[in-house]
Amino acid sequence: MSTLDLPGLEVRLEALGLGPIPQFSHAHVLNNPLDIGRSYLADILGEFVGCDPIIAYNSIKSHKDIFNGDLAVPLPKLFRGSDWNSFRDVIKRFPSCPLFCRPFLDGVLLQIYFTRNTLPRLLLPYINDRNDLYGKDPSIGLHNAFSSGLGRKKLVIEFSSPNIVSELESKHVRSTILGACIANLYENMGWDVVRINYLGDWGMQMGLLGVGWEKFGSEEEFHADPVRHMFSIYSKIDKVFQSEVVARKVASEDGLEPHYSFETQGLFAERNTFFKRIQDGDEEVLALWKRFRDVAIEHYSKLYARLNISFDEYSGESQVSLESMGEVEEMLKRKGISEESNGSWIVDLQKHRVKGGGIVTIRSRNQKRTYLLRDLAAVLDRSRRYSFDRMIYVVADDHYEHFRRLFYILELLNMHDVAHKLEHVRFNKGRQMGHENTSGDIFDQCLNSMHESLVANPDKAALLHDSEYPVADLGISALVAQELSVKRGTDYHFDFLKMALFEGATGPNLQYWYSRLCSMLKATSFDLSIFSDEDFTCVEEEFELLRVLALYPSITSSAYQFLDPSIVLHYLVQITGQLSFCIENNKSLEEPIATPARAALFESTRQVLENGMKLLGIMPSHG
Repeated sequence: MSTLDLPGLEVRLEALGLGPIPQFSHAHVLNNPLDIGRSYLADILGEFVGCDPIIAYNSIKSHKDIFNGDLAVPLPKLFRGSDWNSFRDVIKRFPSCPLFCRPFLDGVLLQIYFTRNTLPRLLLPYINDRNDLYGKDPSIGLHNAFSSGLGRKKLVIEFSSPNIVSELESKHVRSTILGACIANLYENMGWDVVRINYLGDWGMQMGLLGVGWEKFGSEEEFHADPVRHMFSIYSKIDKVFQSEVVARKVASEDGLEPHYSFETQGLFAERNTFFKRIQDGDEEVLALWKRFRDVAIEHYSKLYARLNISFDEYSGESQVSLESMGEVEEMLKRKGISEESNGSWIVDLQKHRVKGGGIVTIRSRNQKRTYLLRDLAAVLDRSRRYSFDRMIYVVADDHYEHFRRLFYILELLNMHDVAHKLEHVRFNKGRQMGHENTSGDIFDQCLNSMHESLVANPDKAALLHDSEYPVADLGISALVAQELSVKRGTDYHFDFLKMALFEGATGPNLQYWYSRLCSMLKATSFDLSIFSDEDFTCVEEEFELLRVLALYPSITSSAYQFLDPSIVLHYLVQITGQLSFCIENNKSLEEPIATPARAALFESTRQVLENGMKLLGIMPSHG
């Protein structure tokens, strides 16, 4: 009988000598096997200690690894300030349960291990019944966890967001990989997710690109390679523009001309004039702007496809409605939040008791609407269009002040309900992968490093070649794993050689072990429904691997809670470490797998690896 519903699960547990599952509202026993253990343990503790079973349940923790036990109870939390030292004297009388070994005290923690006999007989059918659903909990994303009638919560997530005048920079690559994984984490928990790429497709940079086209553009070159020519034009005109910026800055500092006069001379004036033509709806320049935008999106889409990433919407600064921007400006003026200053409209956050907020411009002297105003209006547009329950911006930490001000201004506008739904998920860009590295450089270096690594590891290369897994895809796996191997805020070195190694927290290492499992499982079959109790005995030797597999739903829950994909990646490395230990210490596990129970164990391991890799955005090889 399947364990996918409560009656079927309880039939399986009854066969293991357990009674009905004690009921707790926070227990997700159909999605997390550790919650089964928590439920039985809480029931035992409630009776043994004489406390409220709900307090007992909420006191039980799981570990992120298997080295300290499977479940733990901080005794001060369980006894709520009462003297718990007497517990030492009675622990020897702790009731027996088929699920648990006798618990022991480790400082203030009561440590509990599952039994070798029960865990494989429960866990292997549990994983086998769920397959790709193992590690998911759709109830988390429901408006009502006990009923699907009210629908799913909606997440809008904005990530990648490059400027269309240039190639993807490294910070955009990292935003893309992190954002895609965070979106996956939410979908894994049942949320309805909308992925938005908010392009830098408006503003003075577009005016400068237009001037560049007039000076350096060639229809012939654009037709031959539109994106390369567009980027080349912008690079040329920006180089000229930056030299003019430096010269005028020097002149201003020397008092030869005021700073604001820059806007009426040279490339400044040409840029401003061209962009005004775009704003005014000049059909000729709008058509050119649309050509630039279209080819940029087509180019980026191909790059994202290499990363196995797609978007539901390509938005951008240009798509924010004039009506919403006007509405925000009017609200700011009406509530006395904005004020005029030297021809500009500003918000002095210091006056509104926003510590360190400074002065921000809403509309500049030349009537240009600022990036901040567009973001404020975009929040209104998206709130009305999507009625989201949460919106996340995955943007590098150099934008921290921008988003802090954005959220504060929404609060000042009394839009508390919306402001509290927004979050800036910050990340460190990483050293040795700065502004000068573009996506083309990064992908090429990943591919080169992967070629070198395969040459240095012919045995592993042979296995992966047998799976017909392209080297380019291995390089992408290496890149994704590198970006997700550290916590978001960590200052780390981007290392093209290290990422291509077949060891540790790397994409190639995960792909190797996945391919090896696929190879081991070829020509094997099993039917867990006809397994006898004796059939499971042989896999008790791989008890540590089973304990790691039982952790997976708790790992995905933790990664979702903290928006930290590195938790999942390092968990998968635990699996490969246990696999290596099992195989190196038991040569009988080499191909072909001798028993159906071991086939079931390694199929479950393969499934958990696959689920975790896909969650991270790493597409498994098909060994």
